[in-house]
Amino acid sequence: MALRIRHASALRVLLAAGLVAAACVFPASRLALAQSKAAGSEKNFQALADQAGQAQRAGKTQESIRLYLQALQIRPQWVDGWRNLGMLLAERKDYARAETAFKNLLQIEPKNGSAWALLGLTEFERGGYDVALRDIVHARRLGVPNADLSKLALFHEALLLIHKGEFEAAEPLLMNLVHADVNDPDLVAALGLDALRIPSFPDQLRADRQAFVNRIGAIDFQGFHGSVEEASSAYQQLIAEQPEAKGLHFAYGKMLASAGKFDQCIEEMGKELDLNPSDDMAMLQIAMTELNLNQPARSLPYAEKAVRVAPKLFASHYVLGRTLDKLAQTDRAIVELEMATKLAPSTPEIHYALFQAYSHANRKADALRERQVFANLTQKEQHGDGTP
Repeated sequence: MALRIRHASALRVLLAAGLVAAACVFPASRLALAQSKAAGSEKNFQALADQAGQAQRAGKTQESIRLYLQALQIRPQWVDGWRNLGMLLAERKDYARAETAFKNLLQIEPKNGSAWALLGLTEFERGGYDVALRDIVHARRLGVPNADLSKLALFHEALLLIHKGEFEAAEPLLMNLVHADVNDPDLVAALGLDALRIPSFPDQLRADRQAFVNRIGAIDFQGFHGSVEEASSAYQQLIAEQPEAKGLHFAYGKMLASAGKFDQCIEEMGKELDLNPSDDMAMLQIAMTELNLNQPARSLPYAEKAVRVAPKLFASHYVLGRTLDKLAQTDRAIVELEMATKLAPSTPEIHYALFQAYSHANRKADALRERQVFANLTQKEQHGDGTP
């Protein structure tokens, strides 16, 4: 499946693959079956709908668009009409009108995950990155039945998170695509951007930087597919070539951590800090790794420094709070975790950690409240709440 869309529209890729009708599985709209008031309108509608479909199959895009518009004038609740019209308009790069078509479709079927995905991809093409991310996330929560459209939307969600600098949030989405056997140059590039923590789209990089990012992405792709030793050798060769490249030791350390090589991960993160002493994410990676190894005392200095360097980063307060709780410094832990919830109130993991800290402090009412918040956020994350 091709993910490449920064050079060719995602929707046009779907069209080129013959997925106009299959890219999304829309439930039949009961409203679309309503009879027109005028006796002759239904005949006119059927004729126009048939002609629009024939023109579409014949590749006569402009004629097909004209006929769909006429048919929709008669039956504005026609779901397939809005879907196909939106896809055809996107094929012509008329993203503004395509967006309107998908929004009209969603007025009829507001819980259609496939339609939300198509809307989000169209918004992406128009440069509306915040609304695109919101709507693609909503699509994922509702469910997108078609595998190709689902992967395409997931990739764009990851790409938009990378563009915002939310690398940790993008990583599991990219891993889902890797484990789904997606092998595509755009995925490799996104892996490289995420590993090096570059908040950009692949085609926004200079050619030399793009080549470096792609090389990192290819190494990580190899490592995630089980060739850890080969990937490690490739990283070591790259480090020998560019020993002072910013983010390189961090990227290598993350790959080692994903392979369960925690001591080596800590060593590489330490080397990154030697080159970039104020790298808060390297500090946090060491702190989290030590914490996961049940070494909170070794985690503490890195977590404390991360809070000093990045006091507005929720992750620094979260990691320090968890570390302090492990060290039975419960009061301090609660202060840090409460700060983390203020900075990122919709992150379930923080509320769970705060629930644990309150429990250790015997603050039962507070613990119950945080446990309920955690449960509510987890349910919303998994199933959505019906609104984007």
